[in-house]
Amino acid sequence: MTSATVCLVAFLGMMGFVLEEAFSSSARAAVEARLMQQIYGLLSVTEDSEMGLILPIELADPLMNQLGSGHYAVILDDQRREIWRSQSALDQNLSSAWFSEILKAGERGEARFGSLQGASDNLLFLAYRVQWESEALLEEFDFVVFEQDSLLAAEVVGFRARLWRWLVAIVLVLILLQFLVMRWGLKPIAIFTRDIDAIAQGRSQSLSGDYPNELKPLAQTLNRLVDQEQAQRERYRLTLADLAHSLKTPLSIIRNSLSISKDESVTWAGAKEIDRQVEQMDQLVAYQLERAVIASSPLVKAKTQSQGLLSGLIEALQKVYVTKNVQLDITFEADECFADARDLQQMWGNLLDNAFKYCETRVRVALHRRGGQLILQVEDDGPGIAEAMRDQVLARGFRLDTQAQGQGIGLAVVIEIAARYDGALTIDQAEDFGGASFELALAVI
Repeated sequence: MTSATVCLVAFLGMMGFVLEEAFSSSARAAVEARLMQQIYGLLSVTEDSEMGLILPIELADPLMNQLGSGHYAVILDDQRREIWRSQSALDQNLSSAWFSEILKAGERGEARFGSLQGASDNLLFLAYRVQWESEALLEEFDFVVFEQDSLLAAEVVGFRARLWRWLVAIVLVLILLQFLVMRWGLKPIAIFTRDIDAIAQGRSQSLSGDYPNELKPLAQTLNRLVDQEQAQRERYRLTLADLAHSLKTPLSIIRNSLSISKDESVTWAGAKEIDRQVEQMDQLVAYQLERAVIASSPLVKAKTQSQGLLSGLIEALQKVYVTKNVQLDITFEADECFADARDLQQMWGNLLDNAFKYCETRVRVALHRRGGQLILQVEDDGPGIAEAMRDQVLARGFRLDTQAQGQGIGLAVVIEIAARYDGALTIDQAEDFGGASFELALAVI
């Protein structure tokens, strides 16, 4: 705003000097035109005789008849001798030297305009030479009219004072208007800044104001950045929960293996199992942290032996739930698929863990192809899931059974990972067992 104000003041200042100079030039031109009219007025009332030119005592212009009016008229013959002067000039000391200066190099029909330095005031003059031809007279005469320069100077000074007063007033008004316009124009930016501050302080989640078109792209970009940051933070939070959930099964196996290893005959086998499960926990930690960073990146699919992976999960869960003596019905009709083995381990492990946890004694597992999808179906003879609750159990943190151990995130993890494979999880009632039936379909073939 300061630079704009300086430019405005400089521009109007230059304009003031230009207008003042233009007015001075125009005023001098107006004086010259007025003096020329007075010359013509003198010519119109001039008569001749054998004795010379004859003019009336009083002229039509009252300024020429009044002493001290500042307007004078003189007529000179061809010898530059004064032959007539107006009544207003009777008290003026008009020097012959002036006439010599005024009439120097004059031509007939030529008007000569200029200024003279007087004793008390400067005079503006206009001299006009004519050749008078009549029956009684043939001679050249110079008609000279004067006007005090103070009249023009007073007019210029008055204009200058009015001009600069108006310019100063205009500058002040324009500065005020500029301040109001800039404040109005910058108001959206102030609102924009306030909304950003609200986001920084946690009082708002996004930029949702009615911003002008110039700020809308910026607001949309910042909202995307905020959403990405929030999504990334949420991914880290969920990943920590997923990591805790993923480590639950290996920890249970380690606990059971330690319990079994109390028998010296199986101490070596238990130690080997503990080492294997610790290695698996390490892989799970790396996998979950990787998911937190590249959750939005395209999938890199690799060939995985689905049957061997599923068999390993079942074997591990049998050790976790060894006291339940679960009876398994396993059907494998598919082997190779294209998916990240760790993703499959997460999804299938969570579904199998639920079946082992809530079953009475029986679990059925079937792995087969259907169209372009790999289908895993897990059924148990537990209490099942009521149809009205099937959508709710898929929500993260929701649990039907609050007595059993768990965090209520296993099925949510399945849904999240399955979405990356254009997959879906369906919950139904097991026809033969009467418990829950989970069917996970993945486009990994």
